[in-house]
This record gives sequence, structure tokens and C-alpha cells, in this order.
Amino acid sequence: MSGKRLTRKEFVVGGALTALSAGLPTSGNAQSSVNNKKVDAAEITLADLEASNRIAGVDLSDDDRKSVLDDVKRYRGNYNELRKQLITNAVSPPLIFTPLGGGSLAKAPVRIFTSEISTPKISALSEEDIAFLTVRELGLLLRSRQISSVALTHLYLNRLKKYGDRLLCVITLTEERALREAERADKELARGKDRGPLHGIPYGIKDLFAAHGYPTTWGAGPFEHQVFDYDSAVVTKLGEAGAVLCAKLSMGALAQDDVWFKGRTHNPWNSTQGSSGSSAGSACTMAAGLVAFTIGTETLGSIVSPSVRCRVTGLRPTFGRVSRFGAMELSWSMDKVGPICRDVEDTAMVLAAICGRDPRDPSSVSRPFAYVPRKNLKGLKVGVLTDPAKPNERGPLYSMLEKLGATVRPLTFSPVDYGIYNILNVDCGSSFDEFTRSGKVRELKNSDWPQTFRAARFIPAVEYLQAQRYRTLLMHQFDQEFGDLNAFVAPDGADGTLVQTNYTGHPQLVIPQAPDEKNESHSISIVGRLYDEGTILAIG
Repeated sequence: MSGKRLTRKEFVVGGALTALSAGLPTSGNAQSSVNNKKVDAAEITLADLEASNRIAGVDLSDDDRKSVLDDVKRYRGNYNELRKQLITNAVSPPLIFTPLGGGSLAKAPVRIFTSEISTPKISALSEEDIAFLTVRELGLLLRSRQISSVALTHLYLNRLKKYGDRLLCVITLTEERALREAERADKELARGKDRGPLHGIPYGIKDLFAAHGYPTTWGAGPFEHQVFDYDSAVVTKLGEAGAVLCAKLSMGALAQDDVWFKGRTHNPWNSTQGSSGSSAGSACTMAAGLVAFTIGTETLGSIVSPSVRCRVTGLRPTFGRVSRFGAMELSWSMDKVGPICRDVEDTAMVLAAICGRDPRDPSSVSRPFAYVPRKNLKGLKVGVLTDPAKPNERGPLYSMLEKLGATVRPLTFSPVDYGIYNILNVDCGSSFDEFTRSGKVRELKNSDWPQTFRAARFIPAVEYLQAQRYRTLLMHQFDQEFGDLNAFVAPDGADGTLVQTNYTGHPQLVIPQAPDEKNESHSISIVGRLYDEGTILAIG
């Protein structure tokens, strides 16, 4: 068909095939069960197919449409049969995304060597000072018996109670569990059982991870009272490392932006701003000194963006590094789990504790992870992301890296075709299919998701797979343009490559810098090779 603009009537008719086949409610006030009866009774016509072809940009003749009409009617019956199955958000498709050269390895050692620091003297520290110490410093206080895990946990719980509501960064305190885990940590450390650098350290986690017996709200009003009877993989691993879970932290509703069912999470540096999202509470809580470290997730900027805004250190690991079992799924081939901390070495210690293969998450992998601090960057080849319009421009990042001994060169990447967004749109539409068809999506307030979930029904399956095939080309193109570099650096969130690296699965580290003269937050981002977080952490 030609590219003529559709009238409103034509659009409604054109959407009929997709809406009817999807079982979407056609009336904003009707109950979904009534709508489904209407859907089942409605006859699919050749006019529906013609309008649907126009929406999809496909040119079929009348004879072509007549030949497939019976098939399309049969497909709708198939859809209805499938909808009788219970397919929850936790069920992933058997289609596993693997970054270039990815997959599990038989041997995957994890080694961490941190730089030497002196043990703090608690007599010289106020409670406020203690709250902002790094994980390493707190670990030294615990092991020198200057503070107990119980006392440290009380300190952070008090801060969570004092500032959580003011910043709107806490959804649920897990106080009873926290004190139980802190008491266990103190007993174990007293008898010489040391589970590692996170033993006895209080933390908070984004409220899309299940924690046994506590609400897991996904930041959305319709799920405010949702409770799971198991722990997510990350909560389990951190428990095995001796960490102390103090709070479920705010997130933009269903992992978008920084607005949840009680309001907008604030940036502690500027309360007139939101904290950005969707790992809003994880970054805000970290910046405000309410726990020692936090866990966030990223699909398309949800660790990077709030880390920049809240001036904290965030690490988005390579896709598949960390199991997502027990976490809300938005996109099976894009969701990633990572730490948000006070400094780089803290993120290394947390990643070491949570990484690894989990058979409950088919995308998770076992790969070696090693962090060794460096005194300089000699022997490393590092790119500096530049403006394509000014490819030869040299700035302070370039000079800084050269002074540290790296071989530095400017770098640009080809722009991405934004048709690749079809992948995320369809994935999230599928993740919340029943939620949308049932009409419960109308209960989701102050969110763009309802529109996105509904619009996803109009993306043909063929176009979704074409976007996935383009993704394969993008991965090879990005790898070729990355060349022989070990990493590249860029201002703030590396916006010029944020889309590419989230679709290719590359790791990214965000390090806060001094604010500008307007007190706006700024950071440096370092993007590394797949499965090579150790190098970007060393550069950081």
C-alpha cells in the first residue's frame, strides 16, 4: 500500500485485526471478560486485513489477502488456546541471547585483589562519617572489633527510617531479617568464620527482587501487596556472602523512570530533581549514606542514568554475568543486574559475590572474573569517545589517560538504527501481556507503560525477528569498530553508545566527578570488552 496518512476511522479499523487477535479490551470502561467475548464473536474481514497491512507497511493484493483469511482466523483461535495457559512474568522463552563469544566456560575462577588501606579509628568518626565509609573500610572496622554488624545495621536502619520517606527511596524495611542476619554475622566472625569482604555489611536492593516473606512491589501500585515465598538468586548469593539485607528500595514503576506508587524518588544532591531511574532508590540510597552498597538493574540505562544523577559509582556488568532468577523480567535478552556503590573497588567485591551461572536463569554464564588494581595504565589501549563532527578534538579525558600511561586514540561508532527498539517494546509487551489484556494495566498511574504495552501488539512478529537479526549485525559492527582497544571512556553516561552497548551486552562503569558551576552532576563512563569488567574497574 502507499504511504498515505490514515484517518482516525481507518486506524481504528486497521487496529481491529491486531487488537482482536490480541484479545485487547476495545472499550475503556468494559470488563475484560466481556471484551474477550466480543473479541471471540467478532468476524475478521478482508477490510481488517487490508488496514492491518497498511499499519505494517506491507503491500498485499486482494487475492493475497483472500488466500490467508482462513489462516488468520485460525491463528486467533490458537491465541485463545495459549491464553488458557498460566504464563507468569517469571517464565522466559527458550530463546537465549548470547553476546559475541559468550557462553559459559568450564573453569571460571573469581579473584579479587584490592588496594591497601589503613584501618579507620572509630573514635575519630561520627555516625555520619561511618555511614559514608566504603565497604572495605567498614570491613576493617568489623574485623578489628571496633564495631559489630548489629550496631552497624542499627545505624543504617535508623538512617533509612530518618531519610527514606523524605527522599522516597525506600519501599519496605526488612528490619527483622536484617537484625537476624547481623547477629549471625557477628557470631560467625567471633568464632573465626569469615565469609569474605561483604560479611556483616548492610545493603539494600531494588524492589524487583524477591525476598522471602516481604512485599516485592515492582514499584507499581497494582503489585503493592505481591509477596513471594522464596529469595531471588542475588539475595541468596549475598546471604551466602554474609551481607545483611536492610531494605527493598524504590524503583520507577515496572522499571521505568523514578516515579513509583508513592511519588518520585529524589536526588539527595538536589531535592528539586528526581533521582532518575529506574534504579532510583538504589542510587539515591547510596548517595544519602543509608546503606553500605546497593543492587540495581539495567535494561536501557537504569544503572547508568541514576548513578550519573546521584553521583555514585555504578557498574553494569556484561549481559549474563549475574542471575536474574527471582527478579521481575522486562526484557529477557537485555535485563542486567549490577552493584551501585561508593567506590570502584566496592563494586568489584560485590560483583565477585553475585556473579556466576544459575540453571534457573538460562542466560546466566560462568566466566572468569579478576580484579587487580593498577598503579598505571601502561600496556592498555584506551579510546576516547568523540563527537563525530569533531573527530580530532582532544579534551581532558585524553590528557588524563595519556598521563596514566595508556595508549590513547579518539573513537567514534556508527549510529544505531532505532528500529532495534522493537525488541524491547515486544519483550516488555510480552512480559506484561496478561496484565494488559485483563485491563489491570489501567490501574498503573503516572507511567508510559500502558501505552507501550498496548502499542507492542501492533509490531508484527516478522519485524521483531528482523530487529533481532539486525542486532546480530550491530554486534559484529560494534566489535569491529571497537577494534583492538581494551576499553573506551566517555563523559557521563556515554550517551552516544548507551543504546548499542545495552543491546550488545557490553559492561559499563560510571564514576562520579565534581559538579559543574550550576551544581549539575557529571560522571565519567568506561565501557569495556565483553566479560572484561576487571579492566574497566582497574582503569576506574
